[in-house]
Amino acid sequence: MKKIILMIFLLILALLLKAKVKIEIPYINEKPIIDGVISAGEWAEAVHWDKFYQTSPGDNTQPSERTEVYLAYDEENIYCMAKCYFDDISRLRDFHCSRDQIYTTDRFYFFLDTFHSNDQAYYFGCNANGEQADGIVIDDIDPSIDLFYSSAGSKTAEGYYIELALPLESIKYKSGKDVTWGVFFKRHITDGPEEVCGFKIPRGGGNFYDNYGILRFAELPNNVNLKLIPSLTGNYNQFEDNLSNEEETDSDLQPELNIFFEPNSNFTFTATVNPDFNIIEADGLEVDVNTRYPRFFSEKRPFFIEQSNPFRTDLVIFNTRNVVDPLWGTKLSGSIGKTSVYGLISVDEDVYGDRFGYADTLNSNATFAFLSFNKKFRGGNSFLRAAGTLRHFEEYDNFLLSLDANNRFNDEVDADFQLVATSNEVLDSNGETKTKLGYGYSMDMDYYNGTWFLNFETNGITEDYTADLGYIYDRNSIFTKARIEYQLHGKTDKDFLRYLEIASTQNIKTAYDFSNINSHYWEVMCGAIFNNSFDFWTGLEMTMENYIGEDYYMYYPWLNLNYEPFKQLKMSFLIVDGENLYFGYDSGEKAD
Repeated sequence: MKKIILMIFLLILALLLKAKVKIEIPYINEKPIIDGVISAGEWAEAVHWDKFYQTSPGDNTQPSERTEVYLAYDEENIYCMAKCYFDDISRLRDFHCSRDQIYTTDRFYFFLDTFHSNDQAYYFGCNANGEQADGIVIDDIDPSIDLFYSSAGSKTAEGYYIELALPLESIKYKSGKDVTWGVFFKRHITDGPEEVCGFKIPRGGGNFYDNYGILRFAELPNNVNLKLIPSLTGNYNQFEDNLSNEEETDSDLQPELNIFFEPNSNFTFTATVNPDFNIIEADGLEVDVNTRYPRFFSEKRPFFIEQSNPFRTDLVIFNTRNVVDPLWGTKLSGSIGKTSVYGLISVDEDVYGDRFGYADTLNSNATFAFLSFNKKFRGGNSFLRAAGTLRHFEEYDNFLLSLDANNRFNDEVDADFQLVATSNEVLDSNGETKTKLGYGYSMDMDYYNGTWFLNFETNGITEDYTADLGYIYDRNSIFTKARIEYQLHGKTDKDFLRYLEIASTQNIKTAYDFSNINSHYWEVMCGAIFNNSFDFWTGLEMTMENYIGEDYYMYYPWLNLNYEPFKQLKMSFLIVDGENLYFGYDSGEKAD
């Protein structure tokens, strides 16, 4: 009986230790003025939070500086304020920066998981000058999404203060009575560097969103929106040929309509007709010196990237950059409880047949469609998802079906799996239509306990695997990667040794039937950070590439040293030696 009582007690204690912190955010009637100046009583109604931990380099230790946060809301905005203190004000770095480029300065961020989904969150913040940085966090930080919010900062003898007002219209969120969001706070002290967080972050894996606190609202207004955004784009060109003494004119007028509708906080419907995406930021310049592998460009068009449940898999089956010039498009995304859906249909205008391996003479519109269903388990830490894509061109179709899952076995072990099958209609040498079937798989497993990190990845696709709405790096191949790391972390920012890492990475790529080795790679490296001001990293990389039936071997020993004696000066030294390979049309050429 005593053993049973003891086990129950230990179980309750474990649950209490795992329980998330709850913060009741108050509704206020008097709006604070977002000017960076904290007036007496201005934030008196807001909830106050001052429990912060140094999470880097320390392991949830006492921070070197004190931090306070205040939160409140009303019908229109979420109000956030942070007081970032310094015992020695000379530590403050407050350079002027462009938007999303404030990482060289001291800064503070707020994170909001507005659907309490445990897998994504908005982040927004600023530095002492009120200069902003924001975006969305999914697997990694994505700064391409810009939120509209007000921010201001001010410097004092004690440190700096920041004030922010985030309009509810700027974000998608769960609404209603007794609503809970996930919330997280992070302060970056650049002189160190040091990360200070509002909640403990245990080293050793686990879902990062498990570290979030719970932000509870008594009631949030329903987010019912309908926006109609028409536009008209026109151009007029006049050409003069001095040799023939002729003049030509060309004009074009293109109407456009964008529709945005949210019937409630769970679903979003978006449609666009005849969009002109030329106003979106252009792709960066890439020098194409090696055409062995395709180039990947990230999506920047708002119609395609803004949704509440983005879709990502190891084998990329949904790459919206394949929709080049849409005549129209419509998109639905949303969730009910632990089940979410995401769908898209778009018609790409005037597509040439050779893009899909058909005759150059074919020129027609192409229809692209995508649909996925996602079911979450275990508090959002695991999921099972089914998805499908369609490309229709003339009378030829390309189908793809995918089943993927994530299972977080515990805080240290995480695994992703994916199985894919494709069906593609092609023309044979006799001009007849036949169907080719292709298959693919992917697996990614991680183990991390704060000291040891182990990773194993493998994926493969057959020769006939075709994903016309996806992205394919290489067909008829199996890729396998293994990485092992040993990490040693300092306990506080005062330790002489801040961080030590010794690591080895190996990968190999073979044909799908293992008939030959296409390439293999091995890297060994080590590095350390000392006393906040000096770090070194060194390693050796060895590569083999099979090119036109011949194996080419390359190696790169390298050394990188960085020294920062004081905050106005940083010195770096990098040396790389070895033998490289330049791929020509007929053979490879080596160069030192």
